[in-house]
Amino acid sequence: MNQNIINPKSIAIVGVSENKKKIGSVILENLLRDGFKGDIYPVNPKYEELRELKCYSSIKDLPDTPEMVCIAIPSLAVENIVDECIEKKVKSIVIISSGFKEIGEAGRNLEESIQKKTKNVGIRVLGPNCLGFINNKENINLSFVRKNPGIGSIAFISQSGAFCTSILDMALESNIGFSHIFSLGNKSDINENELLDLLIKDKDVETIILYLEQFFDGKEFINIARNTKKPIITIVPGGSEKAEEAISSHTGSLVSSYDTTIATLKKANNIQVDSANELFYTVKAADLYGEKNIGKRIGILTNAGGPGVMATSSAEQNNLEIIDLEEKTRTQLKEILHDASSSQNPVDILGDALARDYERSLAILLKDPLIDTVLVLLTPQLVTEISLTAEKIAKVSKETNKAIFTCFLGGDDVKAGIGILEEMDIVNFPSIKEAMNTIYKMADFRKKIAREKIPLIKDLTKKRENSELIEKYLSDEPVILPDKVTYKLLKEFDIKFADYLSTASLEEAVEFASTRFPIVVKADSSDLAHKTDFEGLYLDIRNITELEEKFTTLRETITKITGNASPEILVQKMLDTDTEIFLGTNREGDMDVYEDKGLGFGHLLAFGHGGIYTEIYKDIKHILIPECSSRIEEIMEETKIWEIVEGYRGKASLAKKDLIDLIEKVQRLLITYPEIVSMDMNPVILDEKAAIVVDAKIYIKK
Repeated sequence: MNQNIINPKSIAIVGVSENKKKIGSVILENLLRDGFKGDIYPVNPKYEELRELKCYSSIKDLPDTPEMVCIAIPSLAVENIVDECIEKKVKSIVIISSGFKEIGEAGRNLEESIQKKTKNVGIRVLGPNCLGFINNKENINLSFVRKNPGIGSIAFISQSGAFCTSILDMALESNIGFSHIFSLGNKSDINENELLDLLIKDKDVETIILYLEQFFDGKEFINIARNTKKPIITIVPGGSEKAEEAISSHTGSLVSSYDTTIATLKKANNIQVDSANELFYTVKAADLYGEKNIGKRIGILTNAGGPGVMATSSAEQNNLEIIDLEEKTRTQLKEILHDASSSQNPVDILGDALARDYERSLAILLKDPLIDTVLVLLTPQLVTEISLTAEKIAKVSKETNKAIFTCFLGGDDVKAGIGILEEMDIVNFPSIKEAMNTIYKMADFRKKIAREKIPLIKDLTKKRENSELIEKYLSDEPVILPDKVTYKLLKEFDIKFADYLSTASLEEAVEFASTRFPIVVKADSSDLAHKTDFEGLYLDIRNITELEEKFTTLRETITKITGNASPEILVQKMLDTDTEIFLGTNREGDMDVYEDKGLGFGHLLAFGHGGIYTEIYKDIKHILIPECSSRIEEIMEETKIWEIVEGYRGKASLAKKDLIDLIEKVQRLLITYPEIVSMDMNPVILDEKAAIVVDAKIYIKK
């Protein structure tokens, strides 16, 4: 994307009038007030002059071709203006107007018509249904925001105009400025990936905020975001059906699964936040502590025991470490504190602590090499020197490269102290919980900047041995593969599975089972996908008589449900059940998702507790492939079942390497055969020696 698109030298505004409350008029006012230095052309056939500027009846009547046209008129009139822009050879358009795909089919058709026309001639479009944009570096405020917070080192990309304005209002209160602000709206053309790439390359941008309801291309987003040390703080709505319905009606977005979104943000090393308030404090921390060290080993300084206990609990919940102080640190603290004080972490300097006690204790804590970051807690006791303590904390902060966060607890009594902290660029939190949450997210971001690189798609793709077989079943709708085909694919990638025979013949079943008892008989997945729901599975069959009975009964059940008089039945050696693992996947995008022009995220792997109670345990974590083995293990460690894999309560550890190897083989399978739209391996039996697939279902789709 060309930098000139966001730095036009001349702008025409369609929709201005004498009515100062009209959107077009507000945009013109903002552009003038913020000091735009280029040419401005108001367009409205009703006026000859507006705001001491000559007004033109149409784009065609302009004396020169503006580099950008901003359109703020009813949607049904927008396409005519776009046609004039094409005739005038305009380079870019900002469509403020709503009434496009977010309202339904008619609006979608209108938006697609405009999109096709502008794409054919190379005109770039921001919007429609957007707030506009601000480039404070060039004094361009082509938006209808109430107030511009002014210049700063933070850039903001938002798909929601309303959310954008609420964040700007919060920023005004705390004197936080922005280099750029972009409202994407429906993203008919210009998308977050293009802008993100542009902002990452901008040396004046230090932190980036994203509010997204829909990703343009998840793979590209990850590749762009992972290759920067700049914090990218992202808030993504969704997570429930109602939230996704609201998003759809808001910007017409086709929402990907919330699990995929979260996995994407983690893989892209974004700092994910869940609310405007959390976003605000994380942005402040990133903006003010760019060069400061923020780590997971926390020191806590407090003048009250209760908040110290709360902070310890909150730190542990956020995977932060309350470290044991070095002996030297404890000795130095004992020398300056009362006998009743605690020189352990959290360091409790008691309710009568003065500003000098805070200053000296904080300086000692910061010198401990085991401490990365310090949280200072203050409660307003009768003798507490609140404002002076704030000044002392700010003084110490200037003398260290370690981040100091504060939590001054209270109301009116602590307001002045908080004001001093904010003035001196110290981040103060209204609650301990918010403080620990933000510290963890910032520390986690810093830690993961230098993580292992993602494997390349081309390195994971192998020569396809079963292409013709797959293409035989491929359709526009999901199709479940017969078990014989599924197991051929597993074999192609050396994935271990339980010994089996797929047959319609009872005689063949008996011959196979005679040397393998105990065995299992089950319906083919193409006949009964969920076998336990339809009595399609019989376990622990130990003799031929029992096999003949169950085989016949199962054949009759399948025939009754499907009408197939001679169904294939799977006869499989029964394995001793040690630990059952679930491994599944869904594809986000079409089958061309891994190609250069393919859009989407790829396959999201789900890993966790397996067996028939998978949905009850809900012990599932997600891996967006491709992923490196170290990160695969990190994600797996987040599940409860991983404690069993590692060896719980003195038991031997299970075949962890074999399990990780299985997942790496599965991601090669999925990338080599992107036709796979969904897959379940449940259960995978894991013991001390191996990870073996017992049941697998594969669906394919174009």
